[in-house]
Amino acid sequence: LGTKDTLMAIIPREDGILISTMFYADDIKELQKPYSKPAVSEQELNMAKMLINSMDTPFDPAKYKDEYQERLRALIETKISGKEVIAAEPESAGKVIDLMEALKASIEKAKKDKETA
Repeated sequence: LGTKDTLMAIIPREDGILISTMFYADDIKELQKPYSKPAVSEQELNMAKMLINSMDTPFDPAKYKDEYQERLRALIETKISGKEVIAAEPESAGKVIDLMEALKASIEKAKKDKETA
C-alpha cells in the first residue's frame, strides 16, 4: 500500500471483517482501445473446459505458502542480526513452451492426482 492514502471499505462478516481496497475516480482509467473477443477454436475451448473440470477441488489455503512473506521475513531477520544483505541475482528468462502441450500435460496430471486422492 506504500505511503499514499488508500481508500478502503470495511465490511463486517460473521466473526470478523473484510477490508477491500477501493479506487479514487482519478485512478480508474478507460480502456485505450475497445476489447474484442479473441478467436478460440472448438478444440481450445474443450481443452480449457477439461482443464478447469479436472482441477475443480475445494480450496485449501493451507496448501499454499506466501513465499514473498517468507523471503521478506528472512531479509528482515538478516538486517536485524547486523549481517549484510546481498541482493539476489535476477532470474534468467525461461524457455518458450507450447501452450497446448502444457495444457494437455496439466490435464493428465490433474486426472492422475484426482484418481489417487
